[in-house]
Amino acid sequence: MIITHLPSVLSVGAFREHRLNRFVAQYHRLFSLPAALKNLSLTLVDRGSLLIAASTSRSAAPPSASSRKPYRGPSKPRRAPSRQPQPPSSPLYDRRFIFPTLTPTDTAASQAAMLLVQNMMVLCRQLRLPVSYKAQEWHGGIDVGAFKEIEGGVLASSPAPEVAPRRFSIVVHVHGDHAFKKYLQHFSSSDALLYRGLLLQVDTTGDVSRILSARVQQAFLPKFENEGQDAAVAERVAEAAASLGRPTIITIKHSGSLVTLSYDGGWAAKNSVSNEFTAGGAALLRAHYERRHPNDPAAATASLEQLFKVMTARRLCLSFEMVTGSHGHHGQLPAAEYLVTTAAHTFDPATGAPAFLDWLPFLELCAEVGLPTNDTWVVAGGYLAGTARQALDALALRGGPTGHAVRTLDELVAARTGNGEAAVGGCLRLAGTYPHDEWQGDRLEGFVVAAGQHLGPEEMHRLHSIRDALEAGRLPLTAVPEHLRRPYMYTLREAMAAPDTIGSAKAAAVTASTAGVSDAVRARLQAAAAAWVPQAALSYTSPLADVRDRLTELLASQPPEGLVYGKPYMELPEGRGRLYSRVALGELGCKGLLELLAAELTAAAAVGAASGGGALERTRALQEVVSEAESSADPPPSMLLVRAMRALAGYSESAAILRYKKKMSMWSFPEDSAAASADNGDGTAAAVNGGNSDVGNGGVVGYSLMTFVIRNGLPALRQGTTTYAAYVDNLVRRSWGLPKPLVTQVQHFARCWAAWVSARGGAAAVDESRYLEVAEPFVQEFLRRRGAMTLSGRSETAFQGVLICVDTSEAFTQALRRAVAPSLELSAAKLTDTAFSKGMVPGGVMLWLQPGGEMPKKLREFLSSGAAPFTWVVAATASRSMDPNDNAPEAKRHKGLAMAKIGAVTAALNADGAANRLRHITLPVAEDDIDGAVAVRLAAEAAAWLGRGTPLPPADPAIAAYFITIPGAGKSALTKDIALLPTAPTEGQPPQQQRLTVKVLNSDTMKKTVKNFNPNRYWLEMAAAADSCQGGGHVVVAVADKNLVPSPPGNIARALEPIKGTGVASLAIVPVVAGPSTWTAPAPAHLDLYGGLPDLPFPLELVALCMMRTLKRRNHEGGLDGEKAPAAATVVAMFAGLYRHKPLSDLLANLRTHFTRVVELPIMRGDGLDIDGGGGRVPVEVLRHVAEGVRDVSERAKPQLPAVWETRARELLLRADVVEALEALQLPMEDVRRRLGEEMASTLEEVKVNAAAAAVPVVSTGGDGGAGAGAMDIDVDGTAAAEERVTYFSVEGMDDEALRAAAREVLVPELQAKLRRGSLHVTLWHRMDPELGPRTDLRRALMGLVGTPVDVEVVHIDISPEVIAAHVRMLSADEAIPSRPYHHITLAVEKGHSAVESNQLPARLEAGEQGVERRPLKGGPLLLRGVVTAVEVAEGMGNPKQP
Repeated sequence: MIITHLPSVLSVGAFREHRLNRFVAQYHRLFSLPAALKNLSLTLVDRGSLLIAASTSRSAAPPSASSRKPYRGPSKPRRAPSRQPQPPSSPLYDRRFIFPTLTPTDTAASQAAMLLVQNMMVLCRQLRLPVSYKAQEWHGGIDVGAFKEIEGGVLASSPAPEVAPRRFSIVVHVHGDHAFKKYLQHFSSSDALLYRGLLLQVDTTGDVSRILSARVQQAFLPKFENEGQDAAVAERVAEAAASLGRPTIITIKHSGSLVTLSYDGGWAAKNSVSNEFTAGGAALLRAHYERRHPNDPAAATASLEQLFKVMTARRLCLSFEMVTGSHGHHGQLPAAEYLVTTAAHTFDPATGAPAFLDWLPFLELCAEVGLPTNDTWVVAGGYLAGTARQALDALALRGGPTGHAVRTLDELVAARTGNGEAAVGGCLRLAGTYPHDEWQGDRLEGFVVAAGQHLGPEEMHRLHSIRDALEAGRLPLTAVPEHLRRPYMYTLREAMAAPDTIGSAKAAAVTASTAGVSDAVRARLQAAAAAWVPQAALSYTSPLADVRDRLTELLASQPPEGLVYGKPYMELPEGRGRLYSRVALGELGCKGLLELLAAELTAAAAVGAASGGGALERTRALQEVVSEAESSADPPPSMLLVRAMRALAGYSESAAILRYKKKMSMWSFPEDSAAASADNGDGTAAAVNGGNSDVGNGGVVGYSLMTFVIRNGLPALRQGTTTYAAYVDNLVRRSWGLPKPLVTQVQHFARCWAAWVSARGGAAAVDESRYLEVAEPFVQEFLRRRGAMTLSGRSETAFQGVLICVDTSEAFTQALRRAVAPSLELSAAKLTDTAFSKGMVPGGVMLWLQPGGEMPKKLREFLSSGAAPFTWVVAATASRSMDPNDNAPEAKRHKGLAMAKIGAVTAALNADGAANRLRHITLPVAEDDIDGAVAVRLAAEAAAWLGRGTPLPPADPAIAAYFITIPGAGKSALTKDIALLPTAPTEGQPPQQQRLTVKVLNSDTMKKTVKNFNPNRYWLEMAAAADSCQGGGHVVVAVADKNLVPSPPGNIARALEPIKGTGVASLAIVPVVAGPSTWTAPAPAHLDLYGGLPDLPFPLELVALCMMRTLKRRNHEGGLDGEKAPAAATVVAMFAGLYRHKPLSDLLANLRTHFTRVVELPIMRGDGLDIDGGGGRVPVEVLRHVAEGVRDVSERAKPQLPAVWETRARELLLRADVVEALEALQLPMEDVRRRLGEEMASTLEEVKVNAAAAAVPVVSTGGDGGAGAGAMDIDVDGTAAAEERVTYFSVEGMDDEALRAAAREVLVPELQAKLRRGSLHVTLWHRMDPELGPRTDLRRALMGLVGTPVDVEVVHIDISPEVIAAHVRMLSADEAIPSRPYHHITLAVEKGHSAVESNQLPARLEAGEQGVERRPLKGGPLLLRGVVTAVEVAEGMGNPKQP
């Protein structure tokens, strides 16, 4: 770039002279330099820090007198220099603060500004918001002599001149969006707003013992409310247009990073200063003026100079969207780099609070000084505001794209203005500087919609006067030379590739991503930024941690000045009201606070009686706080003080800025319908697109999917598909609030992405800052195939089947694995735990039997269970002739093991399979294939021989039916003789019979008739029964004649697991009662039956009927009858008890998340009161005894119920009148069987329709999910079922190695060796926790957060002889995450102890127990990021202990 003022002092660290000359020379290639600066000589003044850049020519005009500031020379060194080199501070633009002589008004304003800042910090503490503060000290400090001129006010008692005051910039870092919302719910008019990118300017005494002044230095606009999260904002914008006549202002949301520029405080990024982000802002601002004045650097310099003159005169701070691919990938890599000015603010003269310019003055400012503007549409009138909102909704569903979106809004505005509407209240399009479709691309982040100021004739005249200027300032990309398109990226690459920065030739190929740039690179960039925009050059040093802590503590606790004597407030000038002090309020105590509130209440009541409205509202608020204060004791509770402050000071309605962001969420397919020619083979699914596909572009995937589903979902995807599925589900349902059809579409997109990235190294191989390198190829394929992608992520010609490698070498096996890319790898050691399923075949399965290993015990069983027809074998043979040692015992043993493995596999394949699907390969020994080239070649040959393997033949449509009930419901009787089911009749034709096979599997019968039947494999047998490939319209129904119950948690999901991925539809049959029951309409005698009884999905008369049937039957297959089972009624009660706390509505809702279809099957009439007065047939003593059994039964007790209960149950239920009453209620078996047949037939019709639809590409219809709904599932179980299976919630996926490294620095070597390996986590909730475990509301809330990122800060390490734990502080955690007294990560556990003992460390530390100590991390707190994860401990693993 260029250096515009001479002499300039560049503080660039310990750069050697020739290095800096080389670096500055790069600017000549980016920008044209004025003639006066063509020849620069760099003289090394001090090798420690300074280089003076001087021109050999003195012809350059000096800066104007108005911009010149006095330079008082370097201040005396007071403390150690910064650890990193600092950027320059030009003498002509010295950043030292010169205090003027303060008037009383100035003093009062300074006091008010500091009070607002202090109140904000105190409120953040009171609300326990996750807010941290980063302090940077101004390099050069504050001019001491200026203090001599100050008299009175807050600075009158400043320290002696020899103790130089100090200035700091403090970044307010808010962790988590929920913190902004919570703050807005509780803040008052006496608090500074919690802005994004909030930067404070603080002056202190030299020893940092007292704050001299504090104010907001610069800030962004308040954080957006997304329309999906707060539709009320969009409604209020439309209401403002309709009722108040305020126009709707629509601007493009560019995708980039936020930076601010202050008239006196330099550059700042969202949560930082003086780094690569701020350097990018300086580069692109300079580039902008170079683009406006091509080949005229002097004019560009003059324009930049004029900008700072205006900013200084008006005390302005500017906000920009910085669009560059150099700071990590956003929604799309931009075609070029640029800035867009998004807002500007000055300061309230009475309080120092930021005062943002309204949109019209803001645009006038941009036009005046040539700032880069945004495309803006002014839409007037309520009708057009509603039309614009509908248009944006439609655009969001098609992902934009940019060109189509811009044309849509242009047509909307043009149609109104073309109708001859008057200028007053008309519509207008104001051109932005950088056309989005040229500079950024087709992927549009969205639009910002706001309610603008009222437009009268004068305002419209002002608008028209700047329209031409804005149009003239438009910069098409083609008009900008190449070196000005990406100036910052070029500079960044040069800085990163410098030899003394990286020290490697490899660095020259470094991309522009700056994640983790070094201090040396950062210093180079700051030096360059000072040359580009010297007016904003400001250097910082990093204060020590104790200074930073002292600063934040003083800001939040120092007694405020300027308060009315004896009162907790100050009076603002010109009758603007009061500013209350939170610190002073807290010091009043409950008694003083109550007196103040009572006095204010009396005054407010008098005003409210006279004026009403807001005064009455304030009176009510004060009354509520007075009531709370009367019952409180000292010290006043934090929330009492929060509510008292809001009642006393009120809150500003203007704080709720009426604007929201409409993001482009979905996608548009290419216009060419030929792209839809990709057909759906096995393992593919088609998407349902909610928008039209007739867009004149190549298709686009919206910003929201790219950023939130793909990039932000990477941490969740690294934790597994289940966590990722939950993340996506929470995102689209909770955060975005999408309707069901769109939810299924986004889930489908996410599943395709998960499959794609899994087949390409997995999510762990993708860097968030460069994710587009992987995501863009996926998006192009997704659009090309119109969403019909292989859900395995593998090629359609990839191997399908089971591949067994016998005695192959590791090199060959790895090469073959890469060539085949199996979706699943089986472990020979754990084959016992793995059952074959046809769902494995499409993705490919690989099993490696290593040389020298024994044959797995379950290999024969695995092959015989259905895997053999799909199995291919590659076996290694000896590579050399007979060796003399081959007769040694060990050699004979290896040979025998190999023959046993080959023999077992060959026998399973039979002769035909062994001839065609077994291949012997002669592999070289390791010393003959050192580089592995031979192994790779042989693997390629083997992969070619495998080809597509053995794909699954087309399966017959099939359903698997399951009874969700208890013994005695009539399952066996109902399923008997169901052989033929009627199909739905065709119009004008009688019902037809279909080719149908019904298989009823009774587990009790199978135990007697099936040899070696294992009851644990019953559900696998169900899946096998539903498997059929006869073709010709044949269909299969497999019926489970077994009670499937919802307990223990996850039982239903486990039963359905074998049919997952096979295409078999599942049908849940729930026996119920018809009509009113004793639960819904009890007779008078039955009113108290359900008292103390947990909710059940069935009434007591159904349980009684099942018990009676069970007691009456004889010769039951399983022996559960009244004759063979002494506790038959108890068993029925035990089964009924498994449904406790599961009302019918909840049970059905849960089942619908698992099953393809759920039907309610009435088997009896209820015994409640009907319209004819009937009901109450079953004696109350019978139902009461049944209720007692269901309530008291215990599955784990022996016996489950006392014998006396069983005896009495038999007496009651077998009594003649009771049998007659219950049998009178049951429905005829033939009617129930016919109803069951109809439900099965309807389910079969759905299955066949869906199967036919899956055979052809699904065309986008914009329906409600339809046939695509099943394909959209990404392994998300129902919310209720998933919650029940969770053992604990935790934060996982953190940088474990960074934590271990930090812990090793404070641990002795013997403790370092005990650190846990593998993944570490922070436990948030555990089922075994006696306090939090029973809280189902907390469990449900955490389930809604699964997959969301969480920032944690490791504070210190707690050490004891039994456990070692890292104490962590939750930063960006959602409010739903419980506030625990001791969040921690267990790092080590001694033998004989458990991780749960970590919870006791704080108490042991407080008690001063010997051997227990706390050690801070040497490098300060460690920031880690993880994701919320739900963990299920499988049954059979023992009782899980709380980590």
